[in-house]
Amino acid sequence: MGKWLRYSFYSRHPKIRKYLPPTSLFNARTLRKFIRKYNAVYIKPDKEHKGKGIIKAWKTFGGYAFVVQRGDSIKCASMAELYKKIKKRSLPQKYIIQKAIPLAQIDGRPFDVRVMMMRNLQDRWQFFGLYSKVAGPKSIVTNVSSSRGYVTLFENSMKQSLGYSEKKAARVKKKLIRISHRICKRAGKIKYYQKIGNDFAVDKNGNIWLIEVNFTYPGFKGFSRLPAQKYYWGIKRMNEILRKRRLHRRRK
Repeated sequence: MGKWLRYSFYSRHPKIRKYLPPTSLFNARTLRKFIRKYNAVYIKPDKEHKGKGIIKAWKTFGGYAFVVQRGDSIKCASMAELYKKIKKRSLPQKYIIQKAIPLAQIDGRPFDVRVMMMRNLQDRWQFFGLYSKVAGPKSIVTNVSSSRGYVTLFENSMKQSLGYSEKKAARVKKKLIRISHRICKRAGKIKYYQKIGNDFAVDKNGNIWLIEVNFTYPGFKGFSRLPAQKYYWGIKRMNEILRKRRLHRRRK
């Protein structure tokens, strides 16, 4: 399921929809509409992961600019030129366009939050950990390998970016887990999943946004880079238990 279908699926849930950034399919008309309305947008390939091919475009004084993943921006004098140059650098697939959320930052770098959910032995969704992914230098994506960024404890990211106390960060964490349970419950309507990784963003005003739901093989290696690795080993142990249970069921 691509990004557009996932957005369409979750936007029909009233308690999840409010956390989704305004999104549409990308074309010349929606580019013009979104830039005029929001000033800055993200343009994402529908089928790619790990930040591959993501473009950020924005209005400048007297023109427009965009960047693909990381590096220096490319200037454009008109909307027509902007669309033409973006298309030239796009992958041969469908793209979506989203309002660019003014993400909270650490030392000038945006970050988002991975929340890992897994089914437990009672087949119920359970929270297994979270951490923050900080974008690398001059990068518009937070994927650690793609952007050359780093991971940090969620509590640290909230304190460094927004000055949150441990108590206030704990309230945000509780809310992220609550939303994640709703996301996982709805996912069960389309397929049986054992692991789901939800990527959230927190903007400069402390608002929560749902950036992406990762159904297929959501990565958890980022947990191994944290100072305390309780989340990593908990996920790894549960992965092994679930693997053995699947093998046992196949042999019956």
